[in-house]
Amino acid sequence: MKIMQISWADICAYGDWLKPESALKFALGGYTHVEFQGEVSKCELSYADDGTPLVGLGKESN
Repeated sequence: MKIMQISWADICAYGDWLKPESALKFALGGYTHVEFQGEVSKCELSYADDGTPLVGLGKESN
């Protein structure tokens, strides 16, 4: 598990996705999770038709 620390500046207005710049950092860094305000969440990495990385934020359940 590789965790990327993020802030409000990294999250899109809807709160469900990382902004493009942060998504690229996530994809290139080989991250699998993000830490936001002390909470670790597993993320889903996918790609748009043009190859742009998309990172959906989710919550890890126990």
